[in-house]
Order: sequence, then C-alpha cells, then structure tokens
Amino acid sequence: MNRNMRMKLVALVFGLLAFVNIHAQTVQDGLALIGGERYNEAGELFKKLAEGSPSADNQYYLGYYYIKTNQLDEAQKAFEKGLSLDEKSYLNQVGMGTIALSKGDRAKAKELFDEAEKKKKKDAEVLFRIGEAYTLFEKNNDPAEAIRLLDLAIARDKNLADAYLAKGDALMLRNEGGNAVTAYEYALTAKPNYAVAHNAIGSVYLRGKNYNLALENYKKAIEADVNFAPAYKDLAELYFWAQKYKQAAENFDLYLQKSGSTDPEMKLRGAQFAFTADDYTKSLQFLEEAKGKINNPIIKRMYGWAYFKTNKPDEAIQSLEEFIKGSPDKVIGDDYKYLGRALNAKATDGKGYDSLGMEYMKKGADMDTSKAESAAAYKEVAGLYYAAKDYPKAAAAYEKGNGLDTAKATANDYYYQGLANFQTAQGIIVPKSGEPNFADSVKIATDKRNLYLKSDSIFATVTQKLPDWPYGYYWRASTLYNAYDRQENVDKGISQPYYLKLTELAEKDPDPSKYKSYLRLAYSYLAFHAQSTLKDEAKAKEYWEKLLKVDPDNAAAKEALGLAVAQPAQPAAAGAAAKPAPKKK
Repeated sequence: MNRNMRMKLVALVFGLLAFVNIHAQTVQDGLALIGGERYNEAGELFKKLAEGSPSADNQYYLGYYYIKTNQLDEAQKAFEKGLSLDEKSYLNQVGMGTIALSKGDRAKAKELFDEAEKKKKKDAEVLFRIGEAYTLFEKNNDPAEAIRLLDLAIARDKNLADAYLAKGDALMLRNEGGNAVTAYEYALTAKPNYAVAHNAIGSVYLRGKNYNLALENYKKAIEADVNFAPAYKDLAELYFWAQKYKQAAENFDLYLQKSGSTDPEMKLRGAQFAFTADDYTKSLQFLEEAKGKINNPIIKRMYGWAYFKTNKPDEAIQSLEEFIKGSPDKVIGDDYKYLGRALNAKATDGKGYDSLGMEYMKKGADMDTSKAESAAAYKEVAGLYYAAKDYPKAAAAYEKGNGLDTAKATANDYYYQGLANFQTAQGIIVPKSGEPNFADSVKIATDKRNLYLKSDSIFATVTQKLPDWPYGYYWRASTLYNAYDRQENVDKGISQPYYLKLTELAEKDPDPSKYKSYLRLAYSYLAFHAQSTLKDEAKAKEYWEKLLKVDPDNAAAKEALGLAVAQPAQPAAAGAAAKPAPKKK
C-alpha cells in the first residue's frame, strides 16, 4: 500500500469515528446527564448535536439545557434558531413559552402553550414539556395546570417516566408529599430502578424529616447509578442535618467529583461543608475556586471564619468587618463571635482577650436563636474571664450562660460559676476603722457574705448533679465557713455536714491521697466541732488521728492527742486549699 493510499485510509477511519461519536450520543444521553447534574458534559453533547446534526429538535434540547442551567438568553436564541429551521416546531414554541413564563409573562406563555397543545394534543413529549415548564420556576409556576397537562401526556404514553417525575414535582409545589411519592413510584414502574425517581422520593422524605426513609432512597439511587451525582449532594444535606459533618463533607466532595461542577455556588457550599467537618484548609481552597466568580456576600463570611480557624486573625477581622458592614441583613450571631475570637487572638496585654472582642462575642451570643448556642458562647466568654482572673465578669457570664440553657448546663458549668463567685467574694476587702470607705463597711461586709452564700447555693446544684463527687461538698463547706464568723460556724456546725460528706466519699476512694489537702481542712474542722460543740472526745480523737495521717506535723492534732506542747489552736482557714478541683467528666 503506497503512502497516499495509507493517508486516505487513515483520514477515512478518523472521519468514520467522528461520525460514530456524534451519533453514538443521543438526546436521551444528554437528558440523562442533565438529570445527573453533569451539566458541563450535557452542554458539550447538546452543542455537538446541534452543530453536527442541525435540526429543530436538537435546537430545542440545546435550549432546554440552557434553561436548566439558568442561561435564559442563550435558551431563547436556541429556540429562535429551532423555529427558523422549522416554523412548525412546536417543541421550540414550547421553549419560547417557557422563556416567557420565566420572565413572568404568563399571558404570552399561555398563548404559546395553548397553540402547541391544540396542534400537538396527541404528542406526549410536547404535552409533557408544557406541563414540566409550569414546575420550573419558583415564582412563576402553576401546579394545577402542570398536573392537567402531565396527566394528558401520561395518557398518551404510560412509559414516559419523566412525566411522572414532573407530576411529582408539581404536587410538591402544593405540599402534597404523599401524592408526590406515589407519582415518583409510578415513574419507577415506567422505568424500573430509575435513580432520579429514587432520589426524588428521598427528597420528599428529607423535607418531611423522615431521615431514615430519605437515607434509604438516596442509597437506592446510588445503587441504581453509582455516578448519579444529585444523590451524593442530597446525602450530604441529610448528614449535615444529622450533625454528621464529616460524612456530609465526604458526600459533597463525591457530588462535585461525579457532577464535574464548576458552579461557584457549589464551591461555596463545599466550603461550608468542609468547614463544619473541621477541614479549614480545604474550605479555603473551595473559597479560592469561587473567588471573583460569585456575587454572594456569604463568601466573605466564610473567608472570615476559615481564616480564624487557620490562625490568620488579621485576615479574619478584615473579611468579617467587610461582611458585617456590607450585608447587615445577613449577619448572624456567629459572625460577631468569630470577629470577637479573632480580636481576642490578637490580644497582647496578657489577659488573653480583647475587651472589644469580648463585647462582640456577647453580642453574637445575644443574636443566637438557639439558646444552647447562646449559652455555649457565654460560657466560652466566662472561661476567658476566669483564666484572666477577672472573676466578677466570669461569674456574670457563667450565670448568663447557665441560665440560658439550664437543661444542658453541666455540673462543671455550675462548678466554675460557683468558683467565680467565691473568688469574687475573696477579693472584696472590708475596710477597717480609719480606712477610706469605712462608713460603708457594713454594706461591703454584707455584700461579701451574700456572695459566699450565693456560691454555696451554686455548689449545692453541683452536689445534686454529682452526689458522689467529693469536691462539691468541700466547696459547700468552704463557702459557708467564709460566709459566717468562724467561731459561730464551728459552734453551730454550719459546715459540718459537708465536710463530713467529703471525708466519707474521699475515704472510699481507692486513692484517697489525692484529697490530702482537702481532708486536712475537713478533719481539722470536724475535730474542733466534735470537741468544742458536741463534747464528744472519742469522736474528736478519731478525727485528730485521721488528721495526723494526712498531715503528720499538724501541731493542733499533736497537742490534742498529748503529743506536743500546747499551742493556740483553731480550725485551718477553709479555702486554704481553694484551688479548682480536677474537672468531673
């Protein structure tokens, strides 16, 4: 074979391959791609069909692709070209009616639809496309007319599965979920194991908060077609509402992979899923892919949140301030909370927080519609105040946080509220004679005592929630010891029940040595009380002996037991071990 003949043969083969490729992919393939939200592939196919095999029908389906991707001007051009190829192409006339409907021109749409219906009343595809058009636009739909036309289409072709789907969509516009499921099930009868129908059923159940059935049907859609992208997207939303954020992000990633979507809105949604799954670097990656391609102010919010999470407080502050200023109607509590956290992260005065940052965090908490989230924010603020030893502010913030959501407030939350009040009381100095403000000494002393009593009532809640936790009883005993005159407390045994409970629980612990400093105070108090108030020498001796075991050099115990020269003695000041106990998990 000579060279020229070989080249001609090669050209012929490639020409045949190109011809086969054009005709191997059909309109139905393109529609399946649209159903699977693989819009980029669908667009390439329909453009290739329209260019390779010019016809009125191919122009209609190209226009239909543009409608489904919200490119209405391009859709109109496609339909007009279809009518130029065949002025009696009623599918393209339906397309023009669909464009009119999208613009709110219902009269024009109806005129075009009515003529198409009259001329092609036996054509199931035309009837179906008119009916479907009435379901496509949120603000310009007519479910009743859609159902009428779709029933006519189904009467002409009972195997037209997509007509049943469109009918289900029309029923959902009327909030008739049960009837919509029935319509989608008929689609499965017409086209068994149809992924689109399974997914549509799942979406009805998701809307009705029947999460188990939604999950079941989304999985059926994937079993029917592992590349069916919408099921992964809807699964992501389902897992998100179930607070399974990692699974939500994984499924949305699969959606993006299967669909090949480059839609910046989808990239923004991907950023949100990645953020909730704690993948902040990936969230920023999605945001970069959407940057400059989207007119959605939410992107600045997401940048702000993600920047904070990736230790870029300056960038976070800039993004969030721009978002709050530019879109005040879209601001939510978390925006102020993240702005506050970013400002706190830049604090350099040693406190660990910025005053304005704390105010923003509290403002965000007050904006929260969820009491649980608002409570959590106030407790976050309280923790920062407590760490900075700003106990009055910590006490106020803990009180607000615990009060917002008492049902979920933990023993640990109340524990630190009690400690903050106790430490606030400890910091109050009652002026003595000759000192400034001595005239107010009675009031100051009363305020201090009331703070101790308030602490005791808070620690009482701790002991109710954790009746077997020794530390709660220590702090009840300690706050009461400080609230009253010490001799009065011992004489009346005010702290005695709580010190006694502390010792009982600590002694039962496999490792009582960890309570050593607390037991030293408790045994000292109990010994003095037994000796001076109860006049029970045997019981007093028992406590003195126990005290020596935890504090071998205790002078008072040695003196009481005749082991040392007598020394002036009184109970050790409660609060000498006043440090936060280990957190109860």
